[in-house]
Amino acid sequence: VHTYSFKIGKRAADTRGDDTKSLKSAILNWICLKGEPIQPPLHRNSKIDYGFNHRLTGSLLCPARLD
Repeated sequence: VHTYSFKIGKRAADTRGDDTKSLKSAILNWICLKGEPIQPPLHRNSKIDYGFNHRLTGSLLCPARLD
């Protein structure tokens, strides 16, 4: 039983990783205006710049009344 629960948990974690990996490029395509660069730049292969660590993505996570 322990082996099965370990395998299920590992597969669930792998699936979440796959989902977030594909979201990085999709979000970058969604927030970029055509022909306008994002400053500072966001990298498609790293999550460290995203979220509250970046002015643009942080503003999208923050409710408008707190912006």
